Amino acid sequence: MNNGGEAADQMVRQSLQFAEVAIKLTALGFKNALSMALAYAKERPKVRGRTRLDRLLREGRELRIIPIQTKDLKEFTQQAKHYGVLFAPIRDKQGQGEKLDIMFRAEDVSKLNRIYERMGYAIPQQTRQGRKKALTRHPQDSNLRMRGDLEAKADSRPSVRTAIIELKKAALAAQKVREQARDAITPDRGER
Repeated sequence: MNNGGEAADQMVRQSLQFAEVAIKLTALGFKNALSMALAYAKERPKVRGRTRLDRLLREGRELRIIPIQTKDLKEFTQQAKHYGVLFAPIRDKQGQGEKLDIMFRAEDVSKLNRIYERMGYAIPQQTRQGRKKALTRHPQDSNLRMRGDLEAKADSRPSVRTAIIELKKAALAAQKVREQARDAITPDRGER
């Protein structure tokens, strides 16, 4: 009968060890999941709604500014959250004006146009100040290619290939001068 009691004790001991291991693994898994969630929360900061101006500036993206009435800020905030726009309101420090500026990322222009439309504001016209196309080195006019005037109209700067050829010629000429100078200084040893 003694064997039956020992077997029961051993089964109870093993089940307790199993329960202890299961509890430890569960706690460890919960801790890891919580630490991953915290790390993810730190990596993915706020992406919509109202934020501070320095956060927008730290991102280094192109920013735009639009005016809005102070009384409409609450409605604008709700609409911005709905459309996923991150913005920073800028108040006038000198006085409590009726208008304030909203700074937002340039990539959200279409969303802001929709918000303006829903709030009853006139959509601002897009201007392209300061953005000019750079002049090309070779004009793309098809008439020039047909007439053969491309060389006459091209930029006066030399091509890279021409510059490399000229530098190689100058290096060869300098090497010949060095060889001539060396030959003039050292006497011919074969005549002795």
